[in-house]
Amino acid sequence: MTASPFIIGASLVGIGFLTGLSGALIPGPLFAFVISDTLKKGALSGPFTIIGHISVETPVIVALVVLGLGLKDYFTQFESLIYVIGGIALILMSSFIIKEAKAAKSRLRSEEIGSEIGIRSAKYKYTSSIFGGLLLTAFNPSFIPWWLTIGGVTLMVGLESPIWNGVLLVILGHFLSDFAWYSLVSFSFARGKNFFVGKRYELTMLVIAIFLIALGVLFFVKGALMG
Repeated sequence: MTASPFIIGASLVGIGFLTGLSGALIPGPLFAFVISDTLKKGALSGPFTIIGHISVETPVIVALVVLGLGLKDYFTQFESLIYVIGGIALILMSSFIIKEAKAAKSRLRSEEIGSEIGIRSAKYKYTSSIFGGLLLTAFNPSFIPWWLTIGGVTLMVGLESPIWNGVLLVILGHFLSDFAWYSLVSFSFARGKNFFVGKRYELTMLVIAIFLIALGVLFFVKGALMG
């Protein structure tokens, strides 16, 4: 019995959302910039920063999709390997998220956030949140490797789906994950420096990481069975 297009579409958005979180949750320059920008401008800093982030992601996604569509038969022979590598990368990244969450429990106090972000954001003197998101994404060394591993697997799931717009739905889910996470971060720090730190932060990260590990295992098993 074939699942309805609605259920398939919702699952594809969910896959795009979860895999997108694996990149969004990793602390880095973009995360630091959003917090710093939020403390100066308010809760809308996160969403506006992600507009800049997506403006860099979009041409990369288009290139990968076009490459996948144009050379689909060629890449079929590497399909199992891509799933295995993507699954391993997702599991390793989720393990790093858990490690960071535990460390952040004792590190992310409001006084430390203020001093740490003040130092890091001094490197990026941008007046525009969008421009900041664009630059910090374009010059992020982990950006391309993520799309060549986890992102590539996600797009492949969309391309192989039985519905015509499958790849568009996983991309939508990915964009939603960026907007959701950084909007939450921005809102939390705009509301109060102590709102999303300590136990709340650790528990949120741990729950999400567990789902990501499960998805990584599924990708790995699918690739292994293909081989």
